[in-house]
Amino acid sequence: MKRSSLVLLAIALLAIAGAPLLSRGQSQNQAPLPARFRAEETLQAWNDIGNKLVAMAEDFPEDKYDFKLQKDQRTFAQNLLHIAAVDYDLMRSASGSNIGPEFGKNKHNPSQDVYKTKADVVKLIQQAVADGAKLIEQQGDAGLDKTTKLPWANKLVHNSYTWNYAIEHSAEHYGQLVVYYRANNLVPPDSRRHAQQSQPLPAARAVDPKAADGVPPAQSSELPPPTIASTIDRQISMIEKQIVDAAEAMPEDKFNFSPANLDIPGSDYNGVRTFAVEVKHIAASNYFLWSTITGDQIPENFRGGNGPENLKTKSDIIRFLKDSFALGHKAAATLTTENMLQSAEHSKSSRLHFATFAVEHAYDHYGQMVEYLRMNGIVPPASRGKSD
Repeated sequence: MKRSSLVLLAIALLAIAGAPLLSRGQSQNQAPLPARFRAEETLQAWNDIGNKLVAMAEDFPEDKYDFKLQKDQRTFAQNLLHIAAVDYDLMRSASGSNIGPEFGKNKHNPSQDVYKTKADVVKLIQQAVADGAKLIEQQGDAGLDKTTKLPWANKLVHNSYTWNYAIEHSAEHYGQLVVYYRANNLVPPDSRRHAQQSQPLPAARAVDPKAADGVPPAQSSELPPPTIASTIDRQISMIEKQIVDAAEAMPEDKFNFSPANLDIPGSDYNGVRTFAVEVKHIAASNYFLWSTITGDQIPENFRGGNGPENLKTKSDIIRFLKDSFALGHKAAATLTTENMLQSAEHSKSSRLHFATFAVEHAYDHYGQMVEYLRMNGIVPPASRGKSD
């Protein structure tokens, strides 16, 4: 999967069942706080997804560590090992050092002959999160502006892009692990905390485990140095293609499918979104987030988290989705190094904050769409031509 300095927004978004987005009116009468240093925002995003993964690793029963929904997917343990391995590969690129353990020939999929127990896996993911946080702090804003070569592509990128990719990749797999939890009639730690505290949590995103290493294919030539606008626009285009293709791949008679339809013994999918509502939720969230950058006024029925109730057909829902990404491209085009850290409309968060969070949030729900497709025997378009 694909991935610019990422920052997380404290907005009410839940993993599958999700809470509605907050209305702008709640912050209109409050003076925005100044934007923090970019490294601080990146560190917050890194720790947010990292701590959620550590909590899952510690919480999930060891006798279920080899669980997977489909025979050709990664197990729960393999997902965590893969996340840590990709994190370290990106950390080595960003730091120019050999930080972290060696994972052998298949460097993005550490062998379970080495990481045999739950304790081994938990220790690795904990160390990866801690090492990444330390590196972000050490490098600061200057480090984010440094250019390095991606480990798997012949192109130079800023370290801000590299950290953004790592955070998004981790969150993609977090979203898949949320589904693994529910399939075992377990509630993810963050969802339990939400229920206990009655306050919204950030959402999650998953990567299709069959899409090789979850990394983009190598490119044959170096690209010119990116601008902030072109970098964000590229991220939008990447997730746009994957989500639109996935939506188009689901037959219309399956658009109202949810895992609850399968009545899987021991699972608890009551109240989760249908495939159609997942797609509408992504689109409605796109409108909400990117309109804070463009200043566009969005209809009231776009709010509330799940989009207009009158959109029922596959064609209408996909058009709503595509239009929401068009607004994203419009928002990206307005970003410059001079204005990206300015506060967005009626918010204490920066324009860059909203631009990148929308991409991250879309990846959260793309991962759930992947699981819905596979539960219906459909190979996600991004995986076709690979191991399938």
